Amino acid sequence: MKGIAMKAVIPVACALACACSLNAQITATLNHLPNGMEEVRIRNNSAASLVAFVVTVKQVPQSEYSSNAPFVVYSDPLIEPAARPLPAGEERVLITGGVAAGLDSHGRPWCYGSCSRLQEPVAAAGIFANAEPTGDAALLTRLILRRSSLLQAVEMALETLSDAGRHNVPRGELVGQFKKMAASVSHWYLPPEQQVGRDLYKSIIGQLMDLPVEVGSPFPPTAFVQEETAMLNRQRVMLLESQPSLAEALLIER
Repeated sequence: MKGIAMKAVIPVACALACACSLNAQITATLNHLPNGMEEVRIRNNSAASLVAFVVTVKQVPQSEYSSNAPFVVYSDPLIEPAARPLPAGEERVLITGGVAAGLDSHGRPWCYGSCSRLQEPVAAAGIFANAEPTGDAALLTRLILRRSSLLQAVEMALETLSDAGRHNVPRGELVGQFKKMAASVSHWYLPPEQQVGRDLYKSIIGQLMDLPVEVGSPFPPTAFVQEETAMLNRQRVMLLESQPSLAEALLIER
C-alpha cells in the first residue's frame, strides 16, 4: 500500500515543482486605474497557448456585508465550454470595476451595500496546450479538482439516467433524484471546486421538466435518454483523457 502510494506521489511532486519553476510563464497583475476603479489582468508569456487557468486576488471589505474571501476567476473549456484559451504572448482582463456602484460628483467611485476593494496578492496557475502546468501549485490543484468533481457528477448523471431509461421512472421521481444530487453538492462547507456538478444536475432537471409526457409511453423517452447519455459519455471521455492526468494529479489511497 505505502509502496504504491509513494510511486504515485513522485510524478505529482514533480508536476508541482515544475509548476512553481514555470511561474514566470504567466503573470497576473492588479491595476488601480486613474478613475479609482480596478482591474486584474493575466498575461501568457510563453510560446504555447494557455488552455485553462485560474486567478485569485485578495478582497478588502468596504462594508459589514462585504466578503473578505479571495476573488477567484476560472477559465476551463472542459467545464465552461465558452471559455477561450489565452494565445501565446497575449493578455486578457479578467476582472474590471465591480467594486463601485457609480461615481460621485468628483468622479470618484462609491459603493453601497456589499462591495469590496481588490488588493495584492494576486496569484495564478494554468495548463498549456501541451499539458504542461504552470503557476501556483495550490491553485493548480484546485483547477484539477474542478475537473475531477465534474467527472464525478457526469458519471452519477449517466448512471441515474441509464437506470431510469431501463425502469420507466415517473417524471416527479426522476426530477426528485436529480434535485437531491444538486443539493448534495450545494452545502456551504464544500469549496466551489466541489460544487461544479450542480449546474449539470440543474440543466438535466430543466430538460426533464420540459419533456412531454404521453400516456402509455415510457419516461424518460428512449430518444432523450440515448441523446443525453451519448453527450455525457463524450464529456466523460474528455475529462478522463484530459492532461495533466486526473489519476496522477489527485491521489486517492486505496
